[in-house]
Amino acid sequence: MDVTRKTSSVVPSTESDQQDWGLEVLQALVSPSTAEDAALACAAAWMNYVHAERVAVAVFESSTSCIVAHGQRDNDTHITIYVGRETTSVALLLRPEGLSSVGGPCFIDEPTDVFRWPQHLAAVLVRRDQSLIDEERSDLIQDLSRRLLSRWTTPLTSFANPDHMESMAEFAAGAGHEINNPLGSIIGQTQLLLKRTDKADHRQAMETIGAQAWRIRDMIGDTMLFARPPQPEFADCNLVKIIRTVVGQLQKTFTGMEVVLNLPTTTVTSFADESQLSTLVSHLLRNAFEAGLDNEGPDGAITVQLACDTEFAASLSVTDNGPEIPAKIRKHLFDPFFSGRQAGRGLGFGLCHCWQIVRMHNGILMQESVEQGNRFLAVLPTEATANTL
Repeated sequence: MDVTRKTSSVVPSTESDQQDWGLEVLQALVSPSTAEDAALACAAAWMNYVHAERVAVAVFESSTSCIVAHGQRDNDTHITIYVGRETTSVALLLRPEGLSSVGGPCFIDEPTDVFRWPQHLAAVLVRRDQSLIDEERSDLIQDLSRRLLSRWTTPLTSFANPDHMESMAEFAAGAGHEINNPLGSIIGQTQLLLKRTDKADHRQAMETIGAQAWRIRDMIGDTMLFARPPQPEFADCNLVKIIRTVVGQLQKTFTGMEVVLNLPTTTVTSFADESQLSTLVSHLLRNAFEAGLDNEGPDGAITVQLACDTEFAASLSVTDNGPEIPAKIRKHLFDPFFSGRQAGRGLGFGLCHCWQIVRMHNGILMQESVEQGNRFLAVLPTEATANTL
């Protein structure tokens, strides 16, 4: 492990010391200046406030790199916390117990508590004496840990904020229902007026109104689909076959765009909804195609890669060579109605649908800037087989 920091502290011995220390920890939890400080504060809270024997906090800063804070109790009065960086796969967040395995970034034997927040790219593993557990304190530190670690990603990594997305889904469900009623009247009256006039300018005006009203209706339909998506119909499905099928269907529409496939030669089976995964691949490809259209340099190119990161997860990445997404746009990538491109190029629902699909499949969806372009990565639970295609 590449240790970048080592801190030691004496466990508070008196009630007064404990109260003072508690205030310091709470202050550290709400105002860390770096991701390393956040992991350190989180580990310290578990060690001191919940009397953990050992703790490991992992915060991913990219799909292959994480910051880890290891805390251990040396004796009744002394603890040590190490902070460093590790190279590992974000897929381990689907089963964070693997982080504690031999060679993993979190060196802790048989954790008694495992907390994972894949939507925040963070996990906490704790080993503590069951006889000393204070449930109220544990619940408090668990909630503070989630809130604290959810704030930290690098400028090159972006993922959806689940609380924000759920709030938008609730708003979308209510707004969609209310807007649909007057919209239906507008479309109906426009069609009636078209039948009653032969004047070219009047017809053109009515057709324009009708076209824009239908566009709003499409947006409302997407809004309702985002807010209340159909539940997946799970079954064994072949991810390699799904990708090849979707790419084949869209290839003709990607005029002048090179699509490179980097897929395993073996079947990769996932227990998932085949139709929804096809929609996921389609939206990611269309998003990459749109990014290529914004490219002022070389011709657009899309790379689709499927890799088995672990025996229980595979990563699907779609990479374009378009311009880097600015930070002010990156933080809204998964928001409904939001599109970073010129008006008329899209409805702004593709990536938020992707997020819903991945969420319902208990996976992870994130965006990363690469050397020449952007990459969207979906980590999905899988069952890999050795059958040759």
